[in-house]
Amino acid sequence: MKKLIWLSLALALGAQAVLAGGPPNRGDRGGPPDRQRWDQFRGDFFGGRPRGNAFDAVRRYFDLTPEQQAALAKLDEQRSLDEREALVELAKTLDKKYAALIVEALPAEQKAKYEQVLAALAARDEAHEAAQKEFRAALARIREAQGVTGRMSIYNLPNSKTDIVRTCVNVTEDQRAAMDGVQRDAWAGMRDKMRDVVRPQNWGDAEARQKFGEAMRKVREQVETQAAEGMVILLNEEQKKAYQTGAAALDAYNKKVAEADDACEKKLIELVGAEKAKALRAGWWQQVPPIIQPGGPPGGPPPKGDEAAPRATEF
Repeated sequence: MKKLIWLSLALALGAQAVLAGGPPNRGDRGGPPDRQRWDQFRGDFFGGRPRGNAFDAVRRYFDLTPEQQAALAKLDEQRSLDEREALVELAKTLDKKYAALIVEALPAEQKAKYEQVLAALAARDEAHEAAQKEFRAALARIREAQGVTGRMSIYNLPNSKTDIVRTCVNVTEDQRAAMDGVQRDAWAGMRDKMRDVVRPQNWGDAEARQKFGEAMRKVREQVETQAAEGMVILLNEEQKKAYQTGAAALDAYNKKVAEADDACEKKLIELVGAEKAKALRAGWWQQVPPIIQPGGPPGGPPPKGDEAAPRATEF
């Protein structure tokens, strides 16, 4: 059945692509693939209208000089940043809308505390966003000075020194090949070291999970540091300066994020207690399972047989 579904999907997309015709995309010309190429197939098959793209139109139907392509790449990256900021603002608007609905559903004694928790989380998120903008601007200056081409991810900022080398330094093909070797060796060593980390005997023990997660994180950070040091050896003096500037920007960014998290966690501890506030920084291995009160979940046992289940509260 699955094979039949995938075959039908492939035939539908293939037929639509043939009917669409048109010139080859940028990938066929040796450039990066068009932005959101999947959108061109979303039309009739998914019941919507195909979405155009200003950048795809000029790249597909016009012959551009290298200078025009470079200028267009900068505009395209700026457009992506504007889109991300718009999505962030949309998320904030929706949060405010639904927070108001949630407040209406809460009992009176919980409303004020809920609003205070939201305020603490919002302050943390605003600090994170400001730090991200500052970090992204610093990276953009370094990349421009180095002549680094190619778009930087609008969602994932560099989170390690090896990322800084690859993101901010304009390296030769020989240097890149040597760095790939350093990275492969580092990953192989990291796998070996992580296998040596003692696993919790009881995964239900939150403290054991936390210790395991911290041990794994330390291994990763140690290996990343060693890999970055191996990569930096391959750089010339000018490249090393760019790396050092980027690494300092990463350290400053991480410091600001940690300070915002500390302030938020402190406020949450005041509001809800230390045990619940731990969830602020908990990874999946640290998550505390929900506590079920004696007598089963709220609302009593589930209906049996043909008994109608109670309707969910609408708010």
